[in-house]
Amino acid sequence: MEKLARTETDIRGVILSTAVDQASAKLSDLDLQTQLTELARNAANTPLKNRFKLDPLRASTFSGHVGPLFVDFAKHHLDTGILSTLCTLAHQRGVPQQLDALRAGAKLNNTEDRSANYPCLRRWASSDTSAAHDPAIDAMYRKMEALVTAIHAGTHRSSTGQTFTDVVNIGIGGSDFGPRLVCDALSNQHPNTLRPHFAANIDPSVMTEILARVPAETTLFIVASKSFGTQESRCNAQTARAWLQSALGTRDVDAHFMAVSSKPEAAKAFGISEELIIPVPEWVGGRFSVWSGFGLAIALCAGMDSFRALLKGGYAVDQHVASQPLESNIPLILGMLDVWYRNAWGMTSHAVLPYEHHLKLLPIYLQQLFMESAGKSVKADGSPTAGATGGVIWGTEGTNGQHSFHQLLHQGSDAIPCDFIASLSSHNPIGEQHQALIANCFSQSLVLMQGQAAADIEKDLIASGMDASAARQLAQHKAMPGNRPSTTILMNKLDAESLGALIALYEYRLFATSFMWGINPFDQWGVELGKQISQTLMASLSGDDTATLDSSTSQLIALFRQAQDA
Repeated sequence: MEKLARTETDIRGVILSTAVDQASAKLSDLDLQTQLTELARNAANTPLKNRFKLDPLRASTFSGHVGPLFVDFAKHHLDTGILSTLCTLAHQRGVPQQLDALRAGAKLNNTEDRSANYPCLRRWASSDTSAAHDPAIDAMYRKMEALVTAIHAGTHRSSTGQTFTDVVNIGIGGSDFGPRLVCDALSNQHPNTLRPHFAANIDPSVMTEILARVPAETTLFIVASKSFGTQESRCNAQTARAWLQSALGTRDVDAHFMAVSSKPEAAKAFGISEELIIPVPEWVGGRFSVWSGFGLAIALCAGMDSFRALLKGGYAVDQHVASQPLESNIPLILGMLDVWYRNAWGMTSHAVLPYEHHLKLLPIYLQQLFMESAGKSVKADGSPTAGATGGVIWGTEGTNGQHSFHQLLHQGSDAIPCDFIASLSSHNPIGEQHQALIANCFSQSLVLMQGQAAADIEKDLIASGMDASAARQLAQHKAMPGNRPSTTILMNKLDAESLGALIALYEYRLFATSFMWGINPFDQWGVELGKQISQTLMASLSGDDTATLDSSTSQLIALFRQAQDA
């Protein structure tokens, strides 16, 4: 593999001597908005389908490989001039400098005084020697690998002396979404490993149903909590311990618990043995933590080789981003398009449509990645953003979505950019079913771009024998406006490496949008107040005075109390 274009040593002195917020000072928010709007006004004059007629080489110009992925972004409102302008704006907003700062370990997460050097996590699985590995990261992975080996080899057994058959990952948010996505995506490729289960929500039904289907004698619990203070995870872990103690009598249940945390002392205080705790650096944020020790469930259930392959795929994207100029840097181009569509085209949401059953959880994973990172109205320097920032991410697997919300995508009043994701080969070929799946995938992006004019539909209806007046009326209902942008991302076959590349591609896409907007994508202060108030309301639900609360909340609490007393 090609080396990174610039090493950490080369850029550290340049980056760390410059304040992070200076990078975006070259182009003001207002100037950015003005230029994006003018660019959109000019681009709107040329429909997407006409761009293909004007440029026979368009498909090859606006597509390319990113590691094991092939990305086609030709069905966007792009030409070489528009792309050049977007890249100029990204340079003026300091996107390349911010990415250099990220790789150099600068504290881009300024509100929490932390770095965000996620590429260094993925380097562990590579042969790259351009920069030394972080000792703390090496220690984390060595501990992880040793524990996985001990479980698989049967040298670490349950309290009954049996090998483990099931793993329950107790965690929420980033401690859940990433491992759950990867384990589900690879579930049909490793049938002889441990069976994964995931407990995230505090809803008691979650643990009740999981514990009803796993054997106490051979079930291992991973308590995955960065702070080890998360309410949902602590409650579910306590439930698991009580269940084990009841099911196994007086037998020691410590062998059934492992932990992944940035607070190993808190995990020890909970009762988890130090040798079964994987320490994770404090700067590793939840929604970017799948590459770290929080991927323990992946390594246990899909194998350590698969976990390494996941990192290898992400590392291939790191190399692409570090070595390619903006004009050919595909993840960053996708991020620039996201900013353009949000700020100048009025597009408020983005649909993620995996035509691959084992990627059905990807839209949920990306909801957290993008909406928790970019759902902010204050910039990193504390000033308000001048325009719109993060939109809504949503979607489901194809072809299911075609029978649900694709009507909105094709004929709704809002244009919604779409990502179509597919594997060229299936792990489970049956007749022509995979071919039919891919035909549906490709047809959706084509119709979104091309549409169908009412006049053409009317002509066909009349030719089929319909009355001219009726044909004219029906044609209005059947017309497809088209001109709706989409990206298609292909992989040869879904595996750990291609999945790692896919996740990393979306991470860099997010970084590009965030740096263009000047926001900090690494914190999530918006989730804190609700947590705090929920603790206060716990007392009110138990009977404390609600006089200080608004009448609506007091009414809801009264209804809950009545239900408990019934």
